[in-house]
Amino acid sequence: MATVDAIRCFTGFKIVRGQSFGGEEFECKDDNEYCYNVTAEAGVLIKAAKAGCSYYRCLLSRNKCVNTVISGVPVSFCCCNTEDLCNGQ
Repeated sequence: MATVDAIRCFTGFKIVRGQSFGGEEFECKDDNEYCYNVTAEAGVLIKAAKAGCSYYRCLLSRNKCVNTVISGVPVSFCCCNTEDLCNGQ
């Protein structure tokens, strides 16, 4: 019987545009979790982003992005499980 390994995701938080997550990687605990990233752009220099693993956060956005505007700030929430570290874009 074949086993499925949990996906590896970037994890962390950044706030300045152009900054990376620092290469922090995390192996998700369960094989049904997805990598996610959420970004909010507020101004020229500010691009807040958070990344990690989650099953529940990704229930409605599996392998796709959902875009919205909250209080005038564009927010993007993306989930993926297509390959390791897929949430780094």
